[in-house]
Amino acid sequence: MLRARTLAALFFLLTLTVSGQNPAPLPPALHPTPPLPSYDVATIKPADTAGVILPNGGRRITPGTTARAYIRTAYAPGAGLLTPVQVIGGPDWIDKDRYVIDGKAPADLEVAMQKMNTTDRIQHDHAMRQSLLAERFHLKVHFEVREMPVYALVPAKGGLKIKAVADPAPVPPADAQSPGTSSPRAAALSIRMGAGGAMELRATAISIAQFASLIGPLINQTPGFISLADTGNRPIVDQTGFTGNFDLVGFKWSAPQATAADAAANTSTSDLPALTNALEETLGLKLVSTKGPVEVIVIDSIDRPSEN
Repeated sequence: MLRARTLAALFFLLTLTVSGQNPAPLPPALHPTPPLPSYDVATIKPADTAGVILPNGGRRITPGTTARAYIRTAYAPGAGLLTPVQVIGGPDWIDKDRYVIDGKAPADLEVAMQKMNTTDRIQHDHAMRQSLLAERFHLKVHFEVREMPVYALVPAKGGLKIKAVADPAPVPPADAQSPGTSSPRAAALSIRMGAGGAMELRATAISIAQFASLIGPLINQTPGFISLADTGNRPIVDQTGFTGNFDLVGFKWSAPQATAADAAANTSTSDLPALTNALEETLGLKLVSTKGPVEVIVIDSIDRPSEN
């Protein structure tokens, strides 16, 4: 987890691809069919700081994650990289102890995953993380649907300000793509984080469901910090009635400041609105606090991870 004051000029790019119809606003947690694939080699070490997941082919390095955050990502549905999943129960240490988790797939599976489409590759990756949780943390869970607090994403008073664009083209498996080529309408996004809490999000051919999965962690973030995984994860329910895809350009806001000194020193972002205000002013969207049915993962039992 990085303090906002340390994020000057920090930039990263995530690429999302979709195929077929847009995902449901609140898709269920991932329930892969056994037997699940497992990492060939996996190491788990204590960590002092937080971080984000770093994928690399069939290898996945997760620095500074709590057990609860790792469970959330392991059961995240489909290709919704940041789609929140509610994890209920468990001992106190799963929110306090942090681990660096490094998993490497078997060589044959790693090769096969590189040839898969994005959705299948992500599902295989999630399945291996579920295997690791069962084998090393002895995790046992069950699933329930509960009435829980959610945010409803609705049109603002002045109506929606987003416009439908062409659907993103399905991305073929890696072995079917020509070197140096890409789809002109492949769904993509970037988040730019600047000094003093200045934030900007850009996206191409993104659905409301994908957008909701992105702003959820930002809405739920701890004040003064940026976190993409370790959040309260209050789900966002799409009630906009918008069924297409849209481009996102110039969507800017000011994130909470890390300290009062940061806020006093920040002059470049003083005119930027808060995220909820930016939703209304730029996109014509509004978040309303309410309750709704949510599938949750209930922890039956979990142990501290076994030794490497």
